[in-house]
Amino acid sequence: MSQETDIQKNVLEKIHRGEVSMRSKVYFMLRIILIGTASVLILVGSLFALSFVFFSIHASGVQFLLEFGERGLLKFSILFPWTSFFIFILFLVILEFLIRKITPMYRFSLLRIFLWILAIGIVGSTLVDLTPLHSFLLSEADKDQLPILGPWYEQIHDSHQNQGIYRGVITSLNDTGFTFVISYNDTDLDSDEGTWTIVPPSGFNIHALSVGENVYVAGHLQNGVVYAYGIRVVSDD
Repeated sequence: MSQETDIQKNVLEKIHRGEVSMRSKVYFMLRIILIGTASVLILVGSLFALSFVFFSIHASGVQFLLEFGERGLLKFSILFPWTSFFIFILFLVILEFLIRKITPMYRFSLLRIFLWILAIGIVGSTLVDLTPLHSFLLSEADKDQLPILGPWYEQIHDSHQNQGIYRGVITSLNDTGFTFVISYNDTDLDSDEGTWTIVPPSGFNIHALSVGENVYVAGHLQNGVVYAYGIRVVSDD
């Protein structure tokens, strides 16, 4: 009890000395409203950024690299949408700062608050990724009808041939030579279009492939032939 009295006494003395300024209730209400609004906007932005990471990995086919061993894992780490992920982390840091401004969460450690916000962000962004939002925005970007965010979405369909990634439709199979040919043409006349002969990795069952199937191939190009270390049949989507 005496400790509370001492605290009150110290606060009153600081007020009398002018070290603590009095604020009206309106000030504190406006402050809470502004910080709360900013927190909601930051939370929405963080959910959007992380859900875009999930969508980008899936729509670009980069996820298949995880099936291709150590070399595939290395390529996955290179092609991972780090910019969007770091934006998500930045939003979380800002959100944690804002939350501590309007709630008595100083009783909890920074790490615990951050982990709670991270968990909310992951669950929320997963739910966003289940909606057609990103697919719709990607479609708009492909038609050059998406301002500001257009370049973000257009990069999903960027060629990864400089990283040894090829995709296309199987046009022919050579069972005797154990090779097959793929062709890719998305009609935009850029560098990712072409035709390549694929040599599958050792032990790969070429008889499981069929003409007309879409494939995602990781390998190295030599004299017009791609020597693959990973092949994945994908859906038309």
